[in-house]
Amino acid sequence: MFALGFLLLMATSTSTILSAYAEMTVFGHKVPDTDAISAALVYVWELGSRNISAKAYRLGELNPETSYVLESLQVAVPPLLGDLNPESQVAIVDTNNPDELPINISKMKIHSIVDHHKLNGLSNAEPLELDFRPLCSVGSILYARAKALGLTPTKQIAGLMLSGILSDSLGFRSPTTTDIDKIYATELGELAELDVHDHAENMLEAKAQLDDYSVEELVMMDTKIFRLGGKMMRVSVIETTKPLDLLAKKAALVEAQSDIAKKVKLLPGPSGCVQPDARACRRMFLSSIRKGSGTFSSSSSTS
Repeated sequence: MFALGFLLLMATSTSTILSAYAEMTVFGHKVPDTDAISAALVYVWELGSRNISAKAYRLGELNPETSYVLESLQVAVPPLLGDLNPESQVAIVDTNNPDELPINISKMKIHSIVDHHKLNGLSNAEPLELDFRPLCSVGSILYARAKALGLTPTKQIAGLMLSGILSDSLGFRSPTTTDIDKIYATELGELAELDVHDHAENMLEAKAQLDDYSVEELVMMDTKIFRLGGKMMRVSVIETTKPLDLLAKKAALVEAQSDIAKKVKLLPGPSGCVQPDARACRRMFLSSIRKGSGTFSSSSSTS
């Protein structure tokens, strides 16, 4: 009861304060996946219910799965985010890693972050709303928030929430999946008028449609940057229902990792200049979704 009351109070007070501000910009991480795109769209819906004007954006091109989801739900693709000025009001979903966000994010006026990842170094100068929960996707968190606020998702919004859950849980195959995620998926399937199993299978089939992508695009399709021991390391993952197709390209994928590592400059050098990271973009996992197994691939001899 306390948590519900606090969320309602927070939503009411914040909407009153922000009603005079310009439209808020909402986005997820670079190299967006289904949860990042869906969550941005859903959060705009929630903010609208709180009388906060907002618009969803993307920080990159859509992958085949996300394209399928938006097309099947008849939802317009969010526009690509352009330059932001320091006075921009922004809300962030599905990440709090500054390496996955616009380069000047620390100078923005951050209104809120809704995420399911660990804290990852993002800082700002003003207090903000935070909602971090150990669920498999931001879709689950936003549905929990909607329930607490007494909001009933529309058919499209429920479909977006469900798609985020199914994508990040790999159709409930991921070890990060919780019982709460499964319960929410069932409820959202009813609201969206979708068969949860069939929708998950269609998403997996769309995810495997990779024939038109170059090896460089495959390596960069689902990639994150991590800081380890003073170094910045990029880890890429390719999830597919057709692992043999990708394993046939393993040599080319390894070569692409090395080429990208040479091109991408990540590390500050001793004099403050930027120099290439010898380990950048050198670790990749090919994941067979249906078999629940993976193949490790790296162009680094020390991996």
